[in-house]
This record gives sequence, C-alpha cells and structure tokens, in this order.
Amino acid sequence: MDKKIFNKEIISNMSKLVLEELREDPFYKFKLVFALMGVIPLLTLFYIILGSGIDITKISFVLYVLIFISILGFVLGYNTIKVLLGKIIFYAIEIKRSEQIKAELVASISHDFKTPILIIKELLGLLASGSSGTVNQEQKIRLSSCQSTLDNMSHTIETLLDLYKIEAGMVSLKKEKTDLSAVLLEKINEFEVLFNKENITVTKRIPEGILLALVDRDKIKEVIGNLLSNSLKYIPKSGWLSIYAFTSGEFVRIEFANNSDNIPIDKLGLIFEKFKRLDNEKEGTGLGLAIAKDIVELHGGDIWAENVKNNEVKFIVALPRVKN
Repeated sequence: MDKKIFNKEIISNMSKLVLEELREDPFYKFKLVFALMGVIPLLTLFYIILGSGIDITKISFVLYVLIFISILGFVLGYNTIKVLLGKIIFYAIEIKRSEQIKAELVASISHDFKTPILIIKELLGLLASGSSGTVNQEQKIRLSSCQSTLDNMSHTIETLLDLYKIEAGMVSLKKEKTDLSAVLLEKINEFEVLFNKENITVTKRIPEGILLALVDRDKIKEVIGNLLSNSLKYIPKSGWLSIYAFTSGEFVRIEFANNSDNIPIDKLGLIFEKFKRLDNEKEGTGLGLAIAKDIVELHGGDIWAENVKNNEVKFIVALPRVKN
C-alpha cells in the first residue's frame, strides 16, 4: 500500500492507536539506549589514553580515524534501525487502518441487513395481530417463530458489528465510577427466568457498596450478559451456577463457577477467540466470549477460564477497582 493514500491526520490518528496498544513509545527507549551505547567507545578510548599517560594533544591521526569510525558506525546503525522501526510502525498503522475500513464495511452491510429485517418483522407482527385477516393459533405460532428467527439474525449482526468496531479501535469507552454489584444483580435478575426454566440453581455472594470500578457501565453489562448466556448453554439441567464477587488487591474480581464439563486444556485460551465453540451443536455465533475479552482488556482488566475440578468450570473477570 502506498504512503500517498494516507493523509497526515489519518497517520497521526493511527499512530496514536498503535502506540496505545504498545503502551509505550519505542523510539524513546531506542534513542536512550543508543545515546548510552555511543558513550561507551569514547569512554573506553579516553580510559586507554589517560591510563597510558599519552598526551591527549598528541593523539595520532589513526586514533582520530578510529573515533570517527566508531561514531559513524553508531550514527549509521541508529539511522538504519530507526528507519526499520518506522516501517514496522507504519505497517502496523496500515493494518489498523485496514481493520477500520473492514469495520466500516461491516457496519454498512449490517445497516443494509437491519433495515429489511426490521420491515419484515413489523409486517409479521401486523399479520399476527390479524390486521390483514383472521389468523388461527397454528399460524400465530409459526409467525412468532419467524419473528424469533429475525430477532436472532438481528442480534448476530449487532454482535458481529460490535466485535469489528472493538478490533478496529472504533469504540470509545464512557467510563464512570460504577458499583459493579448493582450491575451484576441487574443482569442476574434479567436471566432469572431462563435459569428457572432449566431448573438451574443460582447462588451469589455479591457485597454491595465496595465493588467500585471506573468502567463503561453498558459495556460491562454486555460482558456479564455474555458470561451468563455462556453458562446457560453449558450447565446441565438441574445444575448450578455460583457467582462470587470480591476485591483483590487493585482489582474487583468476579467469578462464575458452574458444574459443566471441564474444558480441554488446549482450549482454555481458544474459547475466547472469534467463532470458537466447545460444542458446535450449541446455538450461538461463538462471538460472546471474544467480545467479553476485548471489552475487559479495553478497561485494563483480564478474563480467563479454569477447570477447578471434575465437572466444575470457573470463568474469572478482573477489573481495575476504584477505592472509596
């Protein structure tokens, strides 16, 4: 890709995104290291000269040449590596930009899909209401099934769009001081009917007032919802889910333990990748955990899974806490 297609504003914005991901300016340390290295040969030469008792005013021409070559070598080395590092940064910017373009394309396609889905759903609703003629019970059930399918399609599109936006750095967090206990209880209550339907027992230890974090409330609700949804898929009927939240050092730690089958060791990390599922027969896109991971890491936190013992799995979320 040619540099000419990038204007200064795009390069500047992409550079900031790349440096944010690196979490440091590589050029700063690079300059510092070379500055220190450049002093070494000069100090060595002066040590030899002074140690030998040679009059510094009578240094031979050869010694001047050696000093010059030494400095020249460091200058050339510095410039060569600087150019190389610059190219690496630029290629990273290109990748970031391509991801952004991809996210914009996905957003455009998603919008094109969402509009007809919404129209079809509204038309099905009108049909089910009987506004276009009498509808019997069996027809209502089928129309309702069609609406549910459209809802699932719409949700999949939204999920895919969220994922690409996050990966392209197009998501800005609206952080505020939040009581995570309130967020947890709110999402648990939303899922209560679904857990009761599967006869799953939910126990919770969630202290109020101390689980404070600087987070985007809506995004963290999405993380918790994805984890609860994942639990619902894999916990057997009449199983159990235990949710334990507490402060641990500089973090608020939330643990979701359940009695589902152990995750194979080689898949403990893979389950947080896009489109990865332990059981392909389970419904879903395989994006929920990937989105949860991206959101948590955007907040400077971490998320992982552990096999506690036979038929017990635990998902852990750690978010930087805010002290009272």
